[in-house]
Amino acid sequence: MKKKFEEALAAYSEAIAKDPEEITFHTNKAAVYFEMKNYDACIESCDSGIEIAKKGNYDYVKLSKAMARKANALTQQGKFDEGIELYQKALIENQDHAIKMGLQKA
Repeated sequence: MKKKFEEALAAYSEAIAKDPEEITFHTNKAAVYFEMKNYDACIESCDSGIEIAKKGNYDYVKLSKAMARKANALTQQGKFDEGIELYQKALIENQDHAIKMGLQKA
């Protein structure tokens, strides 16, 4: 199965242009960057989603997903302390089993 990263990035960028406040589009774009091993771009996309959540009314599940995805990228970069701290913050937002598993791997 061939992964179509550029097509996926274009689709998520278009979605973000249409609805820039939807955190899911930012975290999905981050997931593509993660798969491409472009961890800096992944972190940047996660930060965009996190900033949206800070504006006010937010979905704590979506926020925790953005934080956990950023933590994954940080640990891939060898920034284990930062990653662990962010995993812990993500768990405060949402007690998700997948986040707990990521924390155990860090």
